[in-house]
Amino acid sequence: MGIMPGKWSSYHCNDTGTEKIIEKIVEVRVGSTPDPKDFKVIKQIIVNGYPIFWVKYPSVKNYEGNKILMYPKFFNTDIIKNKMDPHFFTEGDSPIARFEPTAYGWKLATTLSKNL
Repeated sequence: MGIMPGKWSSYHCNDTGTEKIIEKIVEVRVGSTPDPKDFKVIKQIIVNGYPIFWVKYPSVKNYEGNKILMYPKFFNTDIIKNKMDPHFFTEGDSPIARFEPTAYGWKLATTLSKNL
């Protein structure tokens, strides 16, 4: 989820001893819902039967639209070649895990797959 100035609010107080400076920081979520039909697979691998995808959703702002998704063991990846929804749901094409889209997140996904 992306956070940008806008709707959500929080307050920070800087107490310098003689004066208090209160600063209001306002945040709003921006471009946080990917279009499941508008994506590009950047990288994919199958580890111990678990498909792992690095996917880019151009309409998403946070993490520049990148997501790392892991699917169930021996998952039929043909099901998601035209539509890949990164959200968790009860349908048969839901990922079982998501990881931060970084080299560390990719390492976590492959490590988990090896150990399941």
